[in-house]
Amino acid sequence: MAFNPVLLDILEHIRAATEPVVIDWDSTQQWPSGALDCFVQAGILTVASSAQSIECHACERHCLMDVLMQVGEGDSVNRAFVVCDVPEMQSQIGRVQIPMERLQQWKTSFKQLAGVVAGLMGFNSHIEYKSKQASIRLGMLKGKGGRRWVSLVSQPLAVEINGFNIPVNELLFFDSGELAIDHLRIDELVNTQPLSMGKGYVPSTDKREAGKLATQAKYQDWKDVYQSLQVKHPTKNKTWISRKIANLPVSQGADSETIRKHLK
Repeated sequence: MAFNPVLLDILEHIRAATEPVVIDWDSTQQWPSGALDCFVQAGILTVASSAQSIECHACERHCLMDVLMQVGEGDSVNRAFVVCDVPEMQSQIGRVQIPMERLQQWKTSFKQLAGVVAGLMGFNSHIEYKSKQASIRLGMLKGKGGRRWVSLVSQPLAVEINGFNIPVNELLFFDSGELAIDHLRIDELVNTQPLSMGKGYVPSTDKREAGKLATQAKYQDWKDVYQSLQVKHPTKNKTWISRKIANLPVSQGADSETIRKHLK
């Protein structure tokens, strides 16, 4: 679809930037009709503050100029203009009025993209992010081998599942004006055997992180079984259900009391 080249361009800007990406009105006018509305509706773009400087088109120089505002009645801005700062041109050009629509801007970022990808994958959890963070955990997907963490990583811009990285530009696409994600490829990786870390040296911090992720996945499996048993046995309490879970393979050898403490 015609929107996909624009999507690839935006993703490249996000990949290359360490700060939020700002897209101006002039740039969006080069896009196919309806593209801007689709990107805003999909959540990839949100409205940003008005431009404080703009490219002047009054002559062939196309200088970047500060925007000046003229305030009308009721303190509302009703005119925007730039003033040429080249002395020999000032008398010829004077004030150059700028259409207010040209001051519109939109923004996107790594964090914003993470929220979009999480939504397309069905995650409802809150996205936690700190400035210049290299990866963002989106949630866990359940596969044949258990639960797997899904993260968005910034360098390269990719979705990480089960030890594999898939470039975001290979997963996201527009279909009939709607932003979509390749669920078949995601499901394939969730069910693929994780990449082996081999027998080489693995930093202790990496080992601790891997251990934490495995523990969180185990707790989530217990909660899933707990909710299922609650539906089947609505009169049974948490202690009874935790004993049932302790006798299932999902317990991974944990006793019923340990399981009960992690059920909500």
